[in-house]
Amino acid sequence: MSYTQEDLSKLKKDHVIDAIGEVCPHTLDLALKGLKKAEPGEIVVEVTDHTIATKTIPAAVKMNKLAEFLGIIEEDGNYHIYLKKN
Repeated sequence: MSYTQEDLSKLKKDHVIDAIGEVCPHTLDLALKGLKKAEPGEIVVEVTDHTIATKTIPAAVKMNKLAEFLGIIEEDGNYHIYLKKN
């Protein structure tokens, strides 16, 4: 399913991870820890200002089949990366 930014903004955020100021690989580590705490079907959102994380996190969760990457909202120089735990 393809989500618009409006769709994403309406989703219930079960877990929000603050990764502002962090860089890879720490941004990925934080996302993985957040997914471990989440139950299947829950939405995990990582907020980061690190552009590279917008590529590494979706690729890693897809490759490892940990979560479905739903999309990204860019707001005020930050990226909100939406993941749905498998």
